[in-house]
Amino acid sequence: MQKFHATILLALCGLAGCSTATAGAQFPRLLPPASDFHLTLREKPHGHSPLGPSCGGEASITLTCRAFTLTLQNASKHTIHISGLRCSDPYVVFEEKEPRSNPGWLPISQPGGPPCTTLDWINLRLKPGQKIRYTTRLISPRRSITAIDFLGPGSYTLRAHWALFGCTELHEGKDCLTRLQVVRPGSTAPDVGVQEPVTVLSNEITVESPPLPDLGSLKFAFDVSVASGDIPKTEADRLGVCATAPSARVDCMLFRYSVRNVGDRAVRYARFACSDFSITPEFRSEGADWEPVRTLMWSCSRNFSVETAILPGQASEGTFRIATLGPGAYDPKVFQKPGEYDLRFRFMPSACIASPDGSFCLVRPEKQPMVLSRIISVRVPESSPLN
Repeated sequence: MQKFHATILLALCGLAGCSTATAGAQFPRLLPPASDFHLTLREKPHGHSPLGPSCGGEASITLTCRAFTLTLQNASKHTIHISGLRCSDPYVVFEEKEPRSNPGWLPISQPGGPPCTTLDWINLRLKPGQKIRYTTRLISPRRSITAIDFLGPGSYTLRAHWALFGCTELHEGKDCLTRLQVVRPGSTAPDVGVQEPVTVLSNEITVESPPLPDLGSLKFAFDVSVASGDIPKTEADRLGVCATAPSARVDCMLFRYSVRNVGDRAVRYARFACSDFSITPEFRSEGADWEPVRTLMWSCSRNFSVETAILPGQASEGTFRIATLGPGAYDPKVFQKPGEYDLRFRFMPSACIASPDGSFCLVRPEKQPMVLSRIISVRVPESSPLN
C-alpha cells in the first residue's frame, strides 16, 4: 500500500507542480478511515459517458470501452470534504483479478491525460450518509489503459479503489478544506496534495467482453537503408564493440528502418525489450546463397513488451546496428573475410489491429507474414578490424 500511496502523491505533485522534497513531507490523514466509506462498483452497459476517440467502430463493444459507475458513500458520523482538481478525474484505479500475479490483481486503468495548467480545486462536502457517483470508461481522454495482459473476449472479475484526499469538519458547517488547498509561502504545493490519502476498495463484479467480428488483415511495408548524417550514438554503442571504430565494421554500420502501415486500420506493433527478433539480418557473399547472420549466447535479465501505434498510412522509424540489433547477439565474424556482401533484413512483427486512435489492441497481437527489405551492398576491406 505504501507504493500505491507514493504513486498517487507523485501524480498529484505532477498536477500541482510540487517538488520531491515537498512530497516527501507528508501531512497526516485528515479523513475517516477507509472502513467509514462504502464504494460500490457497477457495470453501466447503457451509460451516456462519451465514447471518446479510442472507442469508435468495433472498439465500442470491447471491455476497454465499457462504462462503469462507482458510488461512494460517507458512512461515517462526520461531515467530510473531498478535494480534487476540476480538470482531472478522481484517482480511481480499476484492477483485473489475476491469481497468477502477486498480490492477485493487476491494474488495468488509471487516470491519465494532459497535465492541468491551472489549479482549479473542487471542494465537495458530504454529510453522513450522502453519496457521490463517478461514471467512466476504462479508457477516455482523461483515463489510460495500464493492462499488462490483453483484455480480449472473455469473462473478467474487476474491482476498483478510490484514493481520497480531504478533511473532516471539526465543527458542523465550518469549511476545513479551503485553507488546505492554498499554496503557502515557502511551499510549492497545497497541503491537501501531499497528505496521506484514504484508499477505499470496492466490491468485485464479473463482466463479459464479447467476441469481435472479423477485422481483416494487417499490411506492412518495410524498408532499411544505410543511415547518413551525424546521428548520436546510443548507450549500447558507447558501451559495446561499436564504440571505437563503428564505420570500419559491417556489423557496426548504422541503418535506418521504416515500418509503414499500408492497411486501412490503426495497428500496434509489439517488440520485446531485450529479446526482440522482429528484425533479423541475412547476408550473402559473392556466388553464395542467402543465410542468416549467426547468433551468439545471450542473456536477458528484464524483458517486457513495448507496443508502438501506427495509424493508416503512417510509419514507425528508427535506427539500429547489427551488433546491437535485438538482444545484441549477432556474430560479427561472418563479415571477417574481405570482399563484397549483400545484406537484407527480415521483418516478422507481432502486431494487432487497434482502436481508431491506436491506443489499444482490439485482438491479441499475433505473428504476421514476413516482409523483406531492399538489398544493401557493402564491402569489407582488407584492413577490417576483424582481420
